[in-house]
Amino acid sequence: MKKNNMLKKWHPAEMINGDLYLISLSDDQENGLQISFEIENIEPNLVFDFGFHALYYQNQNENSSLKIIDDYGITGNWSLFTVEKSDLIDWIVKNSYQIVSKENVQHFIFLHADGLINVLSAHEPKVYRQKQTY
Repeated sequence: MKKNNMLKKWHPAEMINGDLYLISLSDDQENGLQISFEIENIEPNLVFDFGFHALYYQNQNENSSLKIIDDYGITGNWSLFTVEKSDLIDWIVKNSYQIVSKENVQHFIFLHADGLINVLSAHEPKVYRQKQTY
């Protein structure tokens, strides 16, 4: 990974300290991309709703993301990040033959207890709390 990536803590909503546990990652024709997390010992779940604005997402388990986490320099107890000067955005722009514009894409990282999720989106997600239904 190149050294372009500039990681910044992302504060989309009032966050409560605690590990994030991935409950679901859903991308369907009805709602688009939605990612739901449980926060340790806290209810309700935290949902990130990208709708149909996500251009790319990748979910990696902990073992396959250890070097990436080190390369990004992720340390401490924070789980939500944005990336400026993102190599991943550059890669998407290049592979779209510049149909996708770098200026119109944001890179989000979700670090959860079992891995890492990268999302490239044209907009920030809606963030809300939702009780889990069984």
